[in-house]
Amino acid sequence: MSEMQPDRYRQLAEEHLEARPDDTLGAAMAVWRAYLAERRDWMRDHKVRRYVDGRDTLGTPRPPIAWVRLTFGTSEVRWPS
Repeated sequence: MSEMQPDRYRQLAEEHLEARPDDTLGAAMAVWRAYLAERRDWMRDHKVRRYVDGRDTLGTPRPPIAWVRLTFGTSEVRWPS
């Protein structure tokens, strides 16, 4: 559960890009949020402690921006100003 597999959330990215075709960052964030929610639930169900002595033991992966660009051929990310 610790490794992100963006293909599992492909439909979320497709739905986001259908509404906003050039929003690479938004699609990546939708995939990322879904993964983090699923990981949080899995860790809770299996009683895995994420924080030990106040330190994050698992780390948090970055949003899969490159995956969205390569998979859907979207444009370079436009960072919000």
